[in-house]
Amino acid sequence: MSTVRWQGEAPGRLDFLGGVADYSGSLVLQMPIRAKTRVTITPLVEPRLELTSEQEGAATLPMPPHALLDPAGEVASLRAWLDEHQAPHWARYPVGCFLLFCQAQDWLPPAGLRFAIASEVPLSMGVSSSAALEVATLRALEEMSGRYFEGTALARLAQRAENDLVGAPCGLMDQLAAAHGIRGALLPILCRPDILDEPVALPAGAIVVGWPSGVCHAVSASPYATARTAAFMGKKILENALACSLSHVTELTPDQVAEAYGSILPRASLGRDFLARYGSVDDPLSRIDPGLEYPVWAAVSFPIEENFRAALTVRLLRGIGQGNRQETLQTVGELMYESHAGYSAMGLGCPETDVMVQAVRERGPSQGFYGARVSGGGSGGTVVVLLDADALPELERLAANLFFAGSSPAPLIV
Repeated sequence: MSTVRWQGEAPGRLDFLGGVADYSGSLVLQMPIRAKTRVTITPLVEPRLELTSEQEGAATLPMPPHALLDPAGEVASLRAWLDEHQAPHWARYPVGCFLLFCQAQDWLPPAGLRFAIASEVPLSMGVSSSAALEVATLRALEEMSGRYFEGTALARLAQRAENDLVGAPCGLMDQLAAAHGIRGALLPILCRPDILDEPVALPAGAIVVGWPSGVCHAVSASPYATARTAAFMGKKILENALACSLSHVTELTPDQVAEAYGSILPRASLGRDFLARYGSVDDPLSRIDPGLEYPVWAAVSFPIEENFRAALTVRLLRGIGQGNRQETLQTVGELMYESHAGYSAMGLGCPETDVMVQAVRERGPSQGFYGARVSGGGSGGTVVVLLDADALPELERLAANLFFAGSSPAPLIV
């Protein structure tokens, strides 16, 4: 007799443009990759949660008390329960999704559950393995319970799991890309917080590829958290100086922020100086360290400029034709290089990805290489490359020969 089981799956993604601009309300462009994560749930008689991961190992937790899963329950109680039972970091993604799903859908499983996780999505490479796991887990729970989310609610719950129960201050774009992206096209997401536009097809013969750097990346690492906090510090400074309230700093134009530099926005600010003058920021995931210097100007100007770059890219690609193909792809590639420079300015670059981006630039459009940028949360991870499909063998040769100490050549991500 076959065992009852329920499955959910979701892909990783390539961050073409946007990256850390999502938490500032920017337009971002995301593309799902071929690699997926699959979560299979099977029932257990015993009241416990068993988790097995091909990449991470195994963990077992007791079934949480029903009172903890009440729809009116506090997220702090869920965190305390995970801490009490010493849930491994990797297990907090699927277990966090399970806990929040039970609360959101007012549902309880009949007994224990086993979560079997199988994933092709590379870990710590900036292609959103975490969002793929979260979305796949929630989809499996939907199948099991027969209770389904509408619109973008599943993606938003996945983000809550990562923010509130894992402790990673990510925006919403990764979960939206995993849940709603279409292979072979860019998904425009206006992160205010979850406005989806029609996918943007690439012109015939053009492809987007991920080139892993071998440098591990984590959204919870300090450079990302510092850049995020600096962006909200800049927002508070601008609101105070302009006597206005902004839902998102990307409501301002690049020109407006350029005028503010020097007279309003500082290049950098010590946490203690900001706290003394402004008190706090309106982002619950930002924590200001009094002794840390924050790159305020770069962190607040990046999302505003990235919002412009992403919108221009959509217009360019929607208007592409055979007569302007080369010129359009070159322009989009230059926007990618500008985005890459913005990452470095706010402390999210790294020497290895700079070398990789420069190698793409040196080959150039004459060899079918149009643009590249570090993606996701930066500080390593994956470089996204826009190129002609005919140029893929040259990129494969480049990737096989250009790698760094402590790493080895990794397959390209498509």
